[in-house]
Amino acid sequence: MIKLSTKTLLTPIFIQKQNGCKDDYFVHYINWLDRIQLREEFVEAEMIQNEAHKYANNQEIKVKSLEENFETLNYNNEWLELHSQERLTRQYTDYRVLELTAKACHQILNDEEVTEIGDFLFGIELWLEYSLGILALNAWQLPYSLVYAIISDINLHEKEYKGKLIYRRRIVQTAGRCAMTLISRGETQKASALLPMVHHYAEALDTHVQGLYRFAWAYLDYRNGKIEGQKEMLRVIALFDFLEVPISRDFAQKYYNRHVLNLEES
Repeated sequence: MIKLSTKTLLTPIFIQKQNGCKDDYFVHYINWLDRIQLREEFVEAEMIQNEAHKYANNQEIKVKSLEENFETLNYNNEWLELHSQERLTRQYTDYRVLELTAKACHQILNDEEVTEIGDFLFGIELWLEYSLGILALNAWQLPYSLVYAIISDINLHEKEYKGKLIYRRRIVQTAGRCAMTLISRGETQKASALLPMVHHYAEALDTHVQGLYRFAWAYLDYRNGKIEGQKEMLRVIALFDFLEVPISRDFAQKYYNRHVLNLEES
């Protein structure tokens, strides 16, 4: 595992030398952003956002340069330049999505940015660790209809995702986070439709997955006027504490304080 300093970012070239794959670079940042989001370390999220923006901007400049010079290409170089343009466009998209995802960890995205993330996710044909991570991190702000459609699609291939912990975790995170946003807005019927869709992923033995799933359902019960829901939220927090999962415990406690006790940290 590569350890990152919170003061500097590793360059793509460095990550490739360490892990041998560009995707490892993005997956690493997705995992880092997941911890950042739970801990609400907004300074680090903004740092990643700014760094990704710089790389995205560089790729965009290169793509535009190729487009401007396209008519001057000779026949022998045309295929190579088209291939380069496609590669640069993919790289721009990767960095741009990482930039917006980092921003979503500490800010509300505007409508255009949500649409941009949604377009990227809607174009995914094979859900792997990176794309599922992007989905889970943005789930707080994504439209219900998009999340519902994506999980419906994923469930068509349930066996492929249920057997791997990180896939289960990201899928349950997606539904749980989207559901909690819906619940906080009073859209409890939509949340009630979404959470059962990932029940089969939450059954597996994983403290974080099961705890998040139980916590989301408990919050739904609480908002539906069931006092047992509030008690269950506290039980989940206590369970995280007992099992020594401080990052999940602290996240759940903060969420409970804000949305049940209506407390804000000073």
